[in-house]
Amino acid sequence: MFQVSHHANLGHALARRAFSEPPTENYNLPSWAPIVGFVDFLVFFPVFLIIGYTLGSIFPTLAIVEDPNPPAYEPVALDEGAADQGPAAPIPSKPITASLRATQRLLSGVAGWRSYFRGIACAFVLGIAEATLGDIFKKFLPLIPIGALLAQLALTQLGAAWTHIVISSPSDRRFYRRLPPFKKTFEATCFPILSVWLANTITILVPTLIGKALGIPLPGHPQEDPKLGAGDLWKPTVMGLVAIALQLLAVVPANVLLVRVQASLLPPDEDTIVPFDRSFQGKVEPAIVGGKGFVSMRDALATFPTASWVRLYKLYAKILGVTIAAYGILLAVVVPEIILIISKSTKA
Repeated sequence: MFQVSHHANLGHALARRAFSEPPTENYNLPSWAPIVGFVDFLVFFPVFLIIGYTLGSIFPTLAIVEDPNPPAYEPVALDEGAADQGPAAPIPSKPITASLRATQRLLSGVAGWRSYFRGIACAFVLGIAEATLGDIFKKFLPLIPIGALLAQLALTQLGAAWTHIVISSPSDRRFYRRLPPFKKTFEATCFPILSVWLANTITILVPTLIGKALGIPLPGHPQEDPKLGAGDLWKPTVMGLVAIALQLLAVVPANVLLVRVQASLLPPDEDTIVPFDRSFQGKVEPAIVGGKGFVSMRDALATFPTASWVRLYKLYAKILGVTIAAYGILLAVVVPEIILIISKSTKA
């Protein structure tokens, strides 16, 4: 949070200087510079797409849904290429999502590399629709910051459909044909969606208020230059630690709640790619026998044991490690390229 604020204000200061003091020299980049940039994009874009979408969204969703103590269960390779590689893997002695490698093998066995992007069309449409509806609601309710919440509630079917696509076996049906009934989905997920919105809002608001109280320059005030000295480093540290704590203690549990409630709406004729207790330890009564047909908020959390919480947080830690390593590799490649390009540039 502080880094964004600090660099944003510093960027504004540099921008003002750049426009008020025109450069005295221009440089011509070498002709091969655009090619280098294009090759970097081709190489790194898929990598960061997999990190951001596959690792950041699909893996945690599977971990949230997976039953850590299933009955005899053996993953079935649905991809023909994977099935021809040899005998089926033995029944795992621990949850599949306890290992990044095991989860990757599971996805690869389901539908090859395409499984790394399962649900991405639905996610893309959901993101565009939420942004559009959120802007519309903001115009009608400018003084009430609930545009994003109203958009998520209106699109609750798409959110549930994405979860179903991620956790279930491949289907030939388009995502818009897999939307669960709106009334039932809204009834089941409206309060979990509210919980996620509140958690995200608090995670942004509280560190921002702390930063303001400590005198840390915040975004939206370009006229203020950063004025933090070496003795003030504890201030952004406190701000960052609070933000991390809120992510772990508020955002993650709220997301667990929402995903598990969404998963409970999965149609009974759809199989899952990880062990999944549809009854939530017998707490969910099917609609066909007079029950609601989905898990309550309380039972969704009560049936997520401590071992699953530990596994999920470990997963996030591993994903963070992979992300840091990827950015390290990116810098190790791009920085020398930039230095070389600058050294080969000529004055206009």
